[in-house]
Amino acid sequence: MTSEETKQVIEQLKQFAKRWNELYAEEKFEEMKYLATEDVGIANAKDSKELSGLIYGRDKYYEGIVNAYGEQKNLLVMEYENWEYIPLDGNTFYTIGKYTLGTNVVGVNCWLLRRNSPADPWRIFRVIDNNDIKENLT
Repeated sequence: MTSEETKQVIEQLKQFAKRWNELYAEEKFEEMKYLATEDVGIANAKDSKELSGLIYGRDKYYEGIVNAYGEQKNLLVMEYENWEYIPLDGNTFYTIGKYTLGTNVVGVNCWLLRRNSPADPWRIFRVIDNNDIKENLT
């Protein structure tokens, strides 16, 4: 992948993350689950029955999104402009960077994004969320 192709893909991924933020703000959680692959793996060691510590599937992804929002309507925002974007190949990218949740939590989120071909949409294949890294912003 050339540096120009990499730049173009990074812009696509930023648009993907921007769309993710928009859907979250609009409470379109059902639509959000289709941003992930059917077999998406989410880091959640406490609920996992797998040796990897992952839980799997769009429904689990959906549950995590809704639970983070909660009754308090905590707005989760991916701070994608300052993320690191790491190409693994032309159809697989790794992202890592901060997110905010509500007004006083900052965490680190990692997405492994995949697409089958350049004509296909990007989907989240793996999610690692380190919500142990929290800062009081108030």
